[in-house]
Amino acid sequence: MKPFKQVNLIIIVIGLLSCHSGQLDKVLQQADSLMENDPDRALELLSSFPHPETLNQADFAAYQLMYTKAKDKCYMDLSRDTTLILKSLVYYKKHGNASQKGWSNYYAGRVYEEAGKLFEAGLYFLKAAEYAGEIPDPLLGMMANYYLGELHDKQYAFDKSLEAYKKSYAIYDQTSGEKYTGTLLHSIGSEYGINGNRDSAYFYLEKALDIAREQKDTIEMAAIYNDIGVYLKEDSLYLKSKCYLQQSLSLDSDSSWMITRKITLAEIHAYLNETDSAFFLLDGMKSVVEELDDIELRAIYYSALAKTEAASKNYESASFYQNRYVACVDSVYQLQRKGSLAEIEQIYNYLKYQEENEKLHTVQDGAIVVGWIILSLLLVVFLLIGGMKWKKKQDLSKAEDTVDVLRKMEKVNKSNCNNDAGKKVALSGYSDDEKGMMVKKALLMQLNITKVLSQLDEKSEKEQSFLKKFNSLFYGEQHTLEIDWSELYLLIDLLYNDFASKLRKHYGKILLEKEIQLCCLLKTNMDTTEIACVMKQSINTVRTRKTCIRKKLKAPDGADIIIILEEGVNNKG
Repeated sequence: MKPFKQVNLIIIVIGLLSCHSGQLDKVLQQADSLMENDPDRALELLSSFPHPETLNQADFAAYQLMYTKAKDKCYMDLSRDTTLILKSLVYYKKHGNASQKGWSNYYAGRVYEEAGKLFEAGLYFLKAAEYAGEIPDPLLGMMANYYLGELHDKQYAFDKSLEAYKKSYAIYDQTSGEKYTGTLLHSIGSEYGINGNRDSAYFYLEKALDIAREQKDTIEMAAIYNDIGVYLKEDSLYLKSKCYLQQSLSLDSDSSWMITRKITLAEIHAYLNETDSAFFLLDGMKSVVEELDDIELRAIYYSALAKTEAASKNYESASFYQNRYVACVDSVYQLQRKGSLAEIEQIYNYLKYQEENEKLHTVQDGAIVVGWIILSLLLVVFLLIGGMKWKKKQDLSKAEDTVDVLRKMEKVNKSNCNNDAGKKVALSGYSDDEKGMMVKKALLMQLNITKVLSQLDEKSEKEQSFLKKFNSLFYGEQHTLEIDWSELYLLIDLLYNDFASKLRKHYGKILLEKEIQLCCLLKTNMDTTEIACVMKQSINTVRTRKTCIRKKLKAPDGADIIIILEEGVNNKG
C-alpha cells in the first residue's frame, strides 16, 4: 500500500499548490485594482496572503513586485526589501517581458534609493527608463525619469535634474492622466528656481499651486508656498517671502520639512532685522537639529545662525557659525561626490556600450562563420565542377582509346578474312595466333563493332558530342557491347582443348567469374588494352585483377598466368 500512499500524497500536494497559485492570481488582480485609489487596503490584502515564501519562483516574483508597489504607494519604508525585490528582478530578467523587467528595475531603484545606495538605485532607474521605451504604458517612463531627477537633485546636479523632470513631464503629457501633473510641474519649477531662472520657476510653481488648490492637497500647497518663499528670499523680496513661508507653515506644521521651513523663516526675520523672532525660531530648533544625523540640515541651521548673529552685530559668533556651516557644506559635497549620478550614468553608458559591443562582435563572428560556410560551399562546388571536368576528360580519353583499339581489331580482322578466303584447314592445323584471331572475330561479331564504329562516324542530327554518342552506343539504351560468354566459352573449348571447361572445373572455387573470363581472354593472346576494351573496364582494373589472380594461384609477381593455369590443370587432370 505504500506506493499508493505516496501517489496520493503527491496528488494532494499538487492540488494544494494549484489552489495556492490560483488563490494568488485572484489576490494580485484585486490588489492591482485597489492600488491607485486605496493602496492601504491593497497592502492589507497582500499582507494577509498565507505563506508567500512557499510560492514557486514565478508566483513569488509577481507577489513580491506587487507587495513592494503597495508599500511604496503607502509611503512605507522600503530600505530592508533589497533581497526580496532582487528575487523578482533576477527572475524577470530571465523570464519576464519588457513590462515586468521595467517595473522590477524601477522598484529595485526605489528600494535601493531608500536604502541609501544611490549608485545601484541610479543604475536600476536608468534600466527601467530603457525598458519603458519598449512598452506602450508611459507611466513607467514617467516614474523612472522622475526619480532620476530626484537623484540628480540630491547630488546637486540641478541641470541634469531639470532635464530628467522635463522628460518625465513630456512623457506623462502624452496621456490623459492628471494625478501627477501638479507634482511634475512643481519639480520643474523648483529646478528652474535653483538654476536661477526665476521667471520660469514662478510660472511652473503657480501652475502647480493652482492644481494643488483644485485637489485641496494642503501638503503639496505647503511645499509649493515654501519653494516660492525661498526664491523670493533669494531675490531679496523678504516681506513677500515671509508671507509665503508663514502660509506654508500654517498648512503643514507637522511634516519633516517643518524644521527647514522654520529655519528659512528665521533667516528672513534676520534680513528684516527681526532678530528676536529669528533667535526664537532657531532656539526652538536647536535640540532637534543636534539630535538628527543630517549634515545638510545642520548646514542650513548654522548658515541661518551666522546671518542672525551678524544682523545682531555679534560678529565673533557669526564667524564661528559660518565656519561650522562651511565645514558641513564641504562634508556634504564630499559625501555626494562619492556617488555622483553623473558618474553612475557614465558607468551605465559604458556598460551598455560594452553590451552593444559584445552583441556586435557576436554578429560579426556570425557573419565570419557564414562567410566561411559560403566560401567552403563555393570551394566544394568548384572542386565538384573541376572533378566533373577532369572525369569527363578522362572518360573522353578512355572512349577514344577504346574506339582506337576496336578499329585496330576490326582492321586486323578484315585483313585476316581476306587472307583466309577459300582456305579450309582442320582446327588442329591453326596456329595460336590464328586461333586468337578467330576468337577476336567472334567477339567483334557478337559486339557488332562494325555497326557501332560506323554510327560513331555518322554526323548526329542533334550534334551530339563524341563522348555523349559513345556513352549512348556503348552503355546507354543503344548499347550492344554485351558478350555471350556461354558461346565464347564453347569457342575457346573448341579451339584450346576444353581450356574454359577445365578452368571452371578446377579453379571455379578459387577464381571469380570475372577472373575466369579474364583468363580465357588471356589464353587468346589478347593484350591488356584489348581486354579492357572488351570487358568495359579500365586498364588499371584489368592489371589489378591479374595481380589478384596471381595471389590466388600463389604465383610470383610477373608470372605468366596461362602457363601456371595449364600446369595446374594438367597436374590435376
